[in-house]
Amino acid sequence: MTRAVFALMGTVLYAALVITSAGFESLLLDRDVIAERDAGTLLGPSMVAAAVLVVLLSLLRSAALADSVEGRAPEVRGTFPAQPASEVRATPSRPGPRGPGGEAPASRPAPPRLPTTALLTALLVWVVMVVTGSVGYGLVRDDLVAVALFAGSHALSPFVLGSAAWAALVVVGTVALSRVQPAT
Repeated sequence: MTRAVFALMGTVLYAALVITSAGFESLLLDRDVIAERDAGTLLGPSMVAAAVLVVLLSLLRSAALADSVEGRAPEVRGTFPAQPASEVRATPSRPGPRGPGGEAPASRPAPPRLPTTALLTALLVWVVMVVTGSVGYGLVRDDLVAVALFAGSHALSPFVLGSAAWAALVVVGTVALSRVQPAT
């Protein structure tokens, strides 16, 4: 399986974990995930959708960077955000990049560190969920003060913190599994 398939499967797993854990948090804590009654029915799902998008992009970026380090990246360069146009591989019709003295580069860069990627994804999920919820609630209430109040009340809520924790765990597991080479 390619790393992109692992990224997609990890994203589906993340969405299922967030939805399930939100349901259990609501049941066990005996409170709604979004306690504001006037927030509407789409605020929670929009926060989850934004978090799922962050996890998907993080996993796809990790997959693309790992593939480019191993030399298995697609040939189209400069169109995918994880593959800058300056990292062009050498092909018979196109010589590769050269160093300052005209020599070929010694080695490829190392893949991104796993804990850094996981923590950055968890932080981005936390920020995106708080911002999405705050802006959405501010639009529903048509009040700028509601944005700050929602952000303050939900920044440390179990729903948002649990979603960020699941994001870190899913990224660690998915990226670690995608690095394992199957025995044939």
